[in-house]
Amino acid sequence: MASRKGTDGLFRSPAPLTAMDRTTSEARHIIDEQTARRQELTAKLRAERMARDAGANAHAPATKAPET
Repeated sequence: MASRKGTDGLFRSPAPLTAMDRTTSEARHIIDEQTARRQELTAKLRAERMARDAGANAHAPATKAPET
């Protein structure tokens, strides 16, 4: 296998991030955090609602279907 020591000057270094790139990166990071937080809250509320509805259905008396 070839040594990689000779490739140091072969490739250009990446361009530095511009102010717009940094702002875009931070905005995406904030939006991703908010999305994750919203999904966690939605899952928690959904689970609580399902538990509440399951508990309400267990205590509700069975009703007869109307005879026609």
